[in-house]
Amino acid sequence: MEPLLQGLAFVLQPTTLLWIVIGDIVGIFIGALPGLTATMGLALFLPVTIQLDSLTAISLLLGLYFGAVTGASIPAILFGIPGNPNAIATVFDGLPMARKGQAGVALGGAVIASFIGGLISTAALLAASPALARFSLLFGPAEYFSLAVASLTIIASVSGPSLLRGVVMGAMGVLLATVGIDTMTGIRRFTFENPFLASGIGLVPVLIGMFGITQALDDAARSRDLHKVVTQQLGRLFPNLRQLRGMWRIILESSWIGTFVGLLPGAGASVAVVLAYERARQISPHPEEFGTGRLEGVVAPEVANNACIGGGLIPTFTLALPAEAAAVPILAAMIIHGVTPGPLLFTSQPHFIYAIIFAMIVANLTTCIFQLGGIRVFIKALSVPPALMPPLVILLSVLGAYALNGWMYDAVVAVAAGILGFILKRTGYPLIPLILGLVLGPMMESEFRRMMIITGGDMTVFVTRPLSLLLLAAGTGSLVRQLVHQRRLAQKGAGSA
Repeated sequence: MEPLLQGLAFVLQPTTLLWIVIGDIVGIFIGALPGLTATMGLALFLPVTIQLDSLTAISLLLGLYFGAVTGASIPAILFGIPGNPNAIATVFDGLPMARKGQAGVALGGAVIASFIGGLISTAALLAASPALARFSLLFGPAEYFSLAVASLTIIASVSGPSLLRGVVMGAMGVLLATVGIDTMTGIRRFTFENPFLASGIGLVPVLIGMFGITQALDDAARSRDLHKVVTQQLGRLFPNLRQLRGMWRIILESSWIGTFVGLLPGAGASVAVVLAYERARQISPHPEEFGTGRLEGVVAPEVANNACIGGGLIPTFTLALPAEAAAVPILAAMIIHGVTPGPLLFTSQPHFIYAIIFAMIVANLTTCIFQLGGIRVFIKALSVPPALMPPLVILLSVLGAYALNGWMYDAVVAVAAGILGFILKRTGYPLIPLILGLVLGPMMESEFRRMMIITGGDMTVFVTRPLSLLLLAAGTGSLVRQLVHQRRLAQKGAGSA
């Protein structure tokens, strides 16, 4: 009981609360600016933490982390540009809601969902860290490869009416992920003697291009309906309690998807949010309306992305193994201040863990308060004349991509991705499998090659290890289910004809 009270007393100190609030505000702005990621913000603020004590330093970084992850929903809903990769799925229904005059409900729902997801994952961090850390040790190269294959297969199979097109786009994303220097051999691949391609094709510029510029080009191409593209109506700020109660299963399952995926190193929130979105569509009574402006389509990914924070910190604290890039600065801050992460941290310094838990709760709460309070400010972005919105989105997208590293190359990649995305969208090819292939490609390749080195080329290991086999079976089941569904639709269409 004494360590718990010590942790609570520390977090309630005015200076600690002030640093958490500073982190929240800065994080929300970082998340709202396309191209600026939570990882970048945490890395930039790492030198600031050197002047603080260990717990205050971690509290500041946690505030920034929660703010950046939650703030990414703002441009995703208002402009269709995910501020961070974790906001990919928020675009699907968030932007249509804003266009229907429900921007306030979408923004408010996203904040409340993020708050709930953060609380549930914080509880998981406190209650289940040792057990979940041990479970994560069951994942070896075979399981990580199978997880990536299953995630990509599931998304490719449900991303559109054509299964073949989904699979082709997923394979295209994996192929694009191979561009650059081979990390194992040092050989340049598909660079065409271009020095910029040696670093690969950046995920964030592609995200900005395919979601921001593609959408702007699509809007501009529908110039006759451009006055309908943006609505200045705010509407209600909060979903009613009846709506939220009706989504209890979606919220619960999304939180556990986010927590589970978050604790797996390399998987990332971008995987969790897409899986949570798809699961929400499966259990929704109106799955056919997803993508047209359903609140469930905003709530599910926003619950999952904040749940990934707590899930990702579990291996960081228990195994000194950051599950996401954003956890690396937090781990570095701990080491700089002489705090040794690992299983003994929970027994040797329980007051530290309790202080972190309370700091996460406070950071989650203050982020929710500040972002809800700022909705009426954010919504003013919609007062821009509709005819100016496409060029403004393109300008913001290019600037956001350039600001990532200060390279014109990133801006060119964003523009190229936007044009490619526009062509693919107009020809009926889904973009999400391509994006997810680009996200998962490096993990798929590295884990596959690592497993082949360990087993001497024995590929049966992927089906002889139970967990790996289970994951591959889940992906295969999704493909078979979609094939059966498409065949039934084809037979129904032939019968009606």
